[in-house]
Amino acid sequence: MWSYLIGFTGFVVTSMLQMSVFSQWTILSGNADIVLLFVVAWCLHDRSKHLWLLVLIMAGMVAFVSALPPVFPILVYLLVYRASRLFQTRLMQSPLLGMLLLTFGASLLQVVLHIAYLYVTRVDINLTDALVQVALPSVLLNMLLAIPIHAIVREIAHYAFPKGVEA
Repeated sequence: MWSYLIGFTGFVVTSMLQMSVFSQWTILSGNADIVLLFVVAWCLHDRSKHLWLLVLIMAGMVAFVSALPPVFPILVYLLVYRASRLFQTRLMQSPLLGMLLLTFGASLLQVVLHIAYLYVTRVDINLTDALVQVALPSVLLNMLLAIPIHAIVREIAHYAFPKGVEA
């Protein structure tokens, strides 16, 4: 129960920060997605069995706010959840490495899905400009913010879930 309460509270806080502060931090035309970073970090540190329900609720809320089709955040967040479970079983000795790899993959997947959707709906975009001015800066900002978000979530998880306690 604590896992879901803390996870949902963290999601609400990062959502508010995303919409108010981090949406203004841009490099070229790319911006950071700290909600995605929180979901990656929380999935890596939380061990509850039904975390996918919370991830699905978070993805649904992000999809509700997003201007793009709702399937994209739901797909990306559920893939992040599944990949984080694989990282927990295989790379748990290095959760920061898992955070960086998942952040890179999820950020790139999210931006490529958005660009592909715009291309399919015949929005006139230049692919090289989209990659250079949106995709790469977004991935760079997410990678830079992944380390402090990982540290914050790790500390929260350390105090919320002491060693030896399973959900």
